[in-house]
Amino acid sequence: MRSLFCAVLACLALAAQGPGVDEAALRAHLAFLADDVLEGRGTGQRGGDLAVRYLETQLQVLGLQPADGLSYRQAVRLSGLRLDVAASSLGFEGAKGALTPALGTDLVMGAAAAEDALAVDAPLVFVGHGIAADGSRDDYKGLDVRGRILVMLVGDRHAGPPMPLCCEPENFYGRWTYKFEEARRRGAAGALLVHTAASAGYGWPVVRNGWTQERFQRAGSGQSGAMQGWITEATAIRLFALAGQDFRALAAGADAPAFRPVPLEVRAKGRLRSAVRSLVQWNVAGLLPGTDPDLRKELVIYSAHWDHFGKGVDGAIYAGAVDNGTGCAAVLALAKALVHQPLKRSVMFFFPCGEEQGLLGSSAYVAAPLWPLAKTALVINLESLNVVGPTRDIGLLGSKEAGLRSLCAQAAATTGLIITPAKADPAGLCFRSDHFPFMQAGVPALSPGFSLDGGWDYLGDKAAAQARAADFMNHYHRPTDRYDPAWNLEGLMQQVRFALELGRLAGTASRN
Repeated sequence: MRSLFCAVLACLALAAQGPGVDEAALRAHLAFLADDVLEGRGTGQRGGDLAVRYLETQLQVLGLQPADGLSYRQAVRLSGLRLDVAASSLGFEGAKGALTPALGTDLVMGAAAAEDALAVDAPLVFVGHGIAADGSRDDYKGLDVRGRILVMLVGDRHAGPPMPLCCEPENFYGRWTYKFEEARRRGAAGALLVHTAASAGYGWPVVRNGWTQERFQRAGSGQSGAMQGWITEATAIRLFALAGQDFRALAAGADAPAFRPVPLEVRAKGRLRSAVRSLVQWNVAGLLPGTDPDLRKELVIYSAHWDHFGKGVDGAIYAGAVDNGTGCAAVLALAKALVHQPLKRSVMFFFPCGEEQGLLGSSAYVAAPLWPLAKTALVINLESLNVVGPTRDIGLLGSKEAGLRSLCAQAAATTGLIITPAKADPAGLCFRSDHFPFMQAGVPALSPGFSLDGGWDYLGDKAAAQARAADFMNHYHRPTDRYDPAWNLEGLMQQVRFALELGRLAGTASRN
């Protein structure tokens, strides 16, 4: 009876605050955004252009103001690289023989900059996890790696003390993006990451699907003369054997603080040929001005990336229904709810591009914001939401400021949820969504309810619900991530109501 009473109070509180979120409209947006007519909303593809046009049209229909002068679009300049597989190869020569991994099956690779031709001829060195962090850890131990290709383990460590809780800086050093950046900072000739599903957080097909299509980077941001790639663990075992080394033994030793790099008596030789182009993609953003003459100068952002992997080279469509049709539909539904009762602070509804390519659109926004970052109170990023069923809790990935977490607790209580306890984040989920560039810039930001977080306290048949949630990894970044009209969106609606309440709290709270 007491829980029912609390639920009634929560519903009454929401009703008193204004119109809620329309599930029917949300479903309509989701069904369209994930439809084959948008061809997977690929970066640099026709389907992506259609998605941008749809989103800006919806913002205009709602009466929102353009966020970039007279336009709902913010230009993001990119370079696109597509490896010519037939004209590219990479082999390894060592004292004990040679190895030529099969592209796609054993190895994926690409140029680290927008170059159409790249010759590779460099020795290899194993640098463990490839981490050099704030003086507390140095896997390089002063070794000059210029001109060498670094072989690195994905993740932070595989054994030893418990992994840090989510959103701790230590987790970031396990991310593949950090490892490539560190290789670039040190002037390496390239980097090869050893994939395991446990350390990456996803299987080899996710890596293969991402690297066998066109890849993108912000214009001018690459590393000329260097290559990047991933190899399977089985390939790493064979590769290290060419140098007379035991990969598993060296990998186990990489967790120790005293680990030192191990030069491998192996040389990589090959060539990369790529089709290169320059293009402009678009962040989409609309503004709802605040009602308070003073507080309207400050901003709350709701964001969700619009891109997925589009149409593959084999013609398969990567529809991206959960990732991230759910988030885009939710932000549109939130906009519709809030235009009926604007907040004291202004609100931006923001759809960045290029998230799947490395948070490119959100990083570009942070570098050239449409609203001063110092006047941005909070970013609520919606990413891959729950299509399994209702839960008792909601997970939070992002900023940990006490004031923000207090608002989150209030929003959860109002919407009948509890906050999921913090747990280890070995896959670095906190750093894999568009809230992260804002966090790096000092703006409070989080992604509530990121479905990959998993392990939620589902209502009803919990085991069956968790099995359905786990099954999503069989569809993640694959053509089978498609919209199903039979989906139970009660859990997604919980997340959206939480986001609505959190935005209302942040949008009306007095300054400290």
